[in-house]
Amino acid sequence: MDISLDKSTGQYQVRSYEPGTITINDEQYQHPVMVTLETLHQQSLPQNIQDIDKSLLEELKIEQYEAVLLGTGEHMELLEWELIEAAQMMGAPLEIMSTGAACRTFTVLASEGRQVLAILYP
Repeated sequence: MDISLDKSTGQYQVRSYEPGTITINDEQYQHPVMVTLETLHQQSLPQNIQDIDKSLLEELKIEQYEAVLLGTGEHMELLEWELIEAAQMMGAPLEIMSTGAACRTFTVLASEGRQVLAILYP
């Protein structure tokens, strides 16, 4: 599913998503990635979303973003309430959704020039 709007002013654009593969710019990823308008990181993410914890959110400095999206794969998976609450207390509500929805949302927000962080699991 091609989802790019080609209106982003950032360095990174999510071009497409299909279960198991996220395409950012012209590169395909089959493992978890973090992307903003200006950065792309492949390290420091646990392989299982259930292993995401408060210390990782602090390390990512999620309070610096207007929106923090967590794409959990082909289907939305819920996280422990304590983690969601911790993100809210840090000042950055964590929006949890399927990765396809997170990619589309990232693309829209990026096209508006918003400060958005997407944590995407293929």
